[in-house]
Amino acid sequence: MKAVLPKHISSHPLSSNQQSLWCIFSDGSVTPVYIYDSNYARERVSLLDCPLSQFANDQLWKLNQTIRVYLASTTTTKDRKIPILKAFVKVPVVSIISSNSSQESFTLCTSPLRNKAKYLVQWIEFHRLVGFSKFVIYNTTDTDNYLSTVINIYNQKYPGLVDVVQWSFSALGLADAVSIRYFQVEALHDCLIRYGDQSEWLSAIDLDEYIVPLPPYETIVDYVQENFGRRIIGSINLKSQFFCSKNSSAYTPEEKDTNRLTIERFTFRARHLYEGGREKYLYRPRFVQYLSIHRQVVGLSKEQPSEKHIMLAHYVSMTRLRAMRGCVSDDKNSCRKTFGHNKNVIVTPDSFSAADDLAILTLCQHTILTAGTFG
Repeated sequence: MKAVLPKHISSHPLSSNQQSLWCIFSDGSVTPVYIYDSNYARERVSLLDCPLSQFANDQLWKLNQTIRVYLASTTTTKDRKIPILKAFVKVPVVSIISSNSSQESFTLCTSPLRNKAKYLVQWIEFHRLVGFSKFVIYNTTDTDNYLSTVINIYNQKYPGLVDVVQWSFSALGLADAVSIRYFQVEALHDCLIRYGDQSEWLSAIDLDEYIVPLPPYETIVDYVQENFGRRIIGSINLKSQFFCSKNSSAYTPEEKDTNRLTIERFTFRARHLYEGGREKYLYRPRFVQYLSIHRQVVGLSKEQPSEKHIMLAHYVSMTRLRAMRGCVSDDKNSCRKTFGHNKNVIVTPDSFSAADDLAILTLCQHTILTAGTFG
């Protein structure tokens, strides 16, 4: 979908719930906008759902058509010339999966990437082995053209296996409230909307996360078919199993060797699944509507799988050293090295994220003194 924002629109507008919005199609037909506002921790997103008019619905049956829709706060002819948002949606040619096929369609989307394509090939190849059949790369920045090289090779050898969605909003003058995320919540929904009707199952994860079936299952397909079959569920919850550096202050020679696969570099495993969030999901697109990075927001029930059958291996030290709860061989010594003997610790603006700070401080049993860095 190509979207164009008009000039001089504030990046912090009124909540969509405070406005009466309408979808206006190119033939003049109008439908009311349905609105969902999410404000969870530091994630905030407004999702606007435009029901198709009869005219737009008819376009779905025509190939190579573009549906033009204008978002407006009024249906008057005068104000249609200054829409809040214009969207041009090209009607896709949907892949039809035979109902007799023994293979489910599994799609895996990346979180928005910023020059991390060097980890991409091993991530794709691992997940191909465990049953994913479609990969969607959300690209924010590729200054070294590494991603372009990788994609060209895949397109030649495996046409249709990997798609790239260019995910940059700098030309619109927009910036995510959490700069390191690059509109990650929006990318989740873009993945759901673009590929949901082509996929029986879909997930969106980072390049340091691997979805791993455990014995006796060799693939995700085997696991899902045996445990969930055609049950009507929204998603399968995957809690993080951290794999980390053995020492939180320095890599071992093996961990430092980036010529090795990530799953070979880090074999030190946290004792327990992480219970403080950071879970991801395997979604059944037809039964979910709205998502969050670490939650299924609106949809049918989510299932808690046995940790003996499936795992989200989270290689948290893949690109930088990180101290995570239960993830260092000597937690107390690690805390002393990090914080000295100060009982009270001020979280500074240099902290990577509030979630990491809280995990470390809770582990170290320190008192938290906020310094205006949360929110």
